[in-house]
Amino acid sequence: MNRIRLLALLVVATVALAGCTSGGPDTTTPTETPVDPGGSDELSVQAADDRLRAAGSFTTDWSYTVTDVDGTTTSVNDTYRVDLENDRSYERLSTAGPAAETTVETYVAGGTSYNRVGASGDAYYQTSDQPPNVFETATGRASGFYSDFEEDATFVGTETFDGDTVSRYEYSDADAWGSYNNALRSAAFSSSSNVTITEFEVAILVDGDGVGRLTTFTVSGETDDGTQVSAEWRYSVTDIGSTTVDEPDWLDEARAQT
Repeated sequence: MNRIRLLALLVVATVALAGCTSGGPDTTTPTETPVDPGGSDELSVQAADDRLRAAGSFTTDWSYTVTDVDGTTTSVNDTYRVDLENDRSYERLSTAGPAAETTVETYVAGGTSYNRVGASGDAYYQTSDQPPNVFETATGRASGFYSDFEEDATFVGTETFDGDTVSRYEYSDADAWGSYNNALRSAAFSSSSNVTITEFEVAILVDGDGVGRLTTFTVSGETDDGTQVSAEWRYSVTDIGSTTVDEPDWLDEARAQT
């Protein structure tokens, strides 16, 4: 595997905290690709997008949390609920940290996208024609990892996730991360101090349909003066085929104000 490319992907993930662009459900007809069952020694995530489209609905959750050299913790959480059959989606993006917290909700239905920005009482609304494409946005945050992990990931066993039996694959190479301290400290830890990586792991849980159900990477380290730093990235796919998207309770207010 090209480890330089893998590390670049993960470093990019640390700075790509959130894309606030939402879109409408994609109803592209899935192509037929053989299922790659979980439980083998070789990781192969094939036709995951097609499987999700065929299921008709799913939920993705993405989060990223960093504790930097100043002891400051910043986090981003983003949830998508996608209902392709009824042409609806809902996203809630929130950030938390030393700056003011931010929440953005987006509801898409019937060709219209409704945005709610801010907390109750201080919220404002925006309405626009439905942009493409929530499906790719919801699934795209993890797909870039799979082709790189397929060569070097190690199968470590099976477990249960979201009610399904999944295969667990891991990739761990702290020394490789140590070679990229310059990129890592600027991207993840906001520091000009040297950061020594003490722990690094990537794990992917893959179901019997070849869908990556949970992808995580965790990295911990310390500066020369012993300050502890850490970062955790997490992406999951759940409620496949059983996700529903209801109208948010603020929809009437959004329509009235836009």
